[in-house]
Amino acid sequence: MREVILSHCEKNFVNKAIDKETRLDGRQLLEARPVNIHFGSNWGCCIVSLGRTKAIAQVSCDIQKPKASRPNEGMLHINVELNPMAAPFFEAGRQSDPSVQINRQLERCLKDSKCIDLESLCIVADKKAWNLRVDINIINHDGNLVDCASIAALAALMHFHRPDVSSSEEEIIIHSFAEKDPLPLTIYHHPVCISFLVFENGNTIMDPTYLEEKVGVAQLTMGINSYRELCSLDFNYLTRTSVADVIPTISNQAANYAAELVSLIKESVRQDVEARYKKEVKNFGRFENCIATDKLTAMFTDKIPIKLSSWGKMDDREDEIMEDQKENEQIIKINKNSAELLLLKGDLFGNGGVNTWQNDSSSDDEEESSDEVVMVEETKTKCHVLDDIELSEDSEEEETQNMTKDDIQT
Repeated sequence: MREVILSHCEKNFVNKAIDKETRLDGRQLLEARPVNIHFGSNWGCCIVSLGRTKAIAQVSCDIQKPKASRPNEGMLHINVELNPMAAPFFEAGRQSDPSVQINRQLERCLKDSKCIDLESLCIVADKKAWNLRVDINIINHDGNLVDCASIAALAALMHFHRPDVSSSEEEIIIHSFAEKDPLPLTIYHHPVCISFLVFENGNTIMDPTYLEEKVGVAQLTMGINSYRELCSLDFNYLTRTSVADVIPTISNQAANYAAELVSLIKESVRQDVEARYKKEVKNFGRFENCIATDKLTAMFTDKIPIKLSSWGKMDDREDEIMEDQKENEQIIKINKNSAELLLLKGDLFGNGGVNTWQNDSSSDDEEESSDEVVMVEETKTKCHVLDDIELSEDSEEEETQNMTKDDIQT
């Protein structure tokens, strides 16, 4: 499926809005969308949402022979995939020009900036070394894929823990997580990509959406770390003169936003790692927090009461239910996003309790639930009796005679 081309009316509308320093989503020109980071059950697995743009990253590792040019260093590979789930014009299993461009930008920002200590990944010089692989999948496209992918890649690398190894002259032993605690990666600094978009009127905006990217004439992506250092610079359709004019106006804003973004990633990683070591199930594997609950198509609520024991009013009897549970000491803590089973007095679900689906219950239960019974319609049964049939003498039945003892003796 081909990408939909914007009409002239849409382009003129966006250009006039930017000319009046107004954006369609209500943001300022140099204001970014909110960032949400959630981690999965495995080390190095996270999902990042930048507004409505979402990307999921997974870091994996294996042992390979290091490169001949760098025998004392490990390896780092970054792979970005754009699948049709993100946008219908993306093709599955095929690298397009946008995916190659994003992949190169991330390599310049993360790999070429030497933010990861690759020498610590070496096990045996010129023989064995760790090979890290960062797989990034874009699952929803609403503009600014580079920034969302860079945040996901950096958060996954900071969250990833590799297994510990012990080497001898002949063999290498990889210890499981049960034997030895996993080891985090050594990261010197934390660079992130920050994108800007320039329009025809000369105005520059931060974190453009998909519609704004289609209207803008030039895009600038800067890789900046928390120390306000420039790690990479990528620009499209910009001359040297325009670059010299744009960078001084946005450099300060980009450095401040990069410091805030890196601090947010560090805090998210720290909370998740502490929850894992403390074995807090509530915070372990928090992918359920990224489920959308404010949409009509999302069949999800924070708390679902399952009413299996009565069709009547349940609000008046909730207090009685809680008191009965306290007496039996069977109170179970209901966690977030879990279903609550409401039980009535005397009902033991699964243990042959009272059946309230029929009307053949005992008299005591009828007296207790008499307030909840609603009379819908009263019906009376009628007995249909056939008419009396008189048998005449001309019936086809055989004649019978009664014999006495005298008749038998004779």
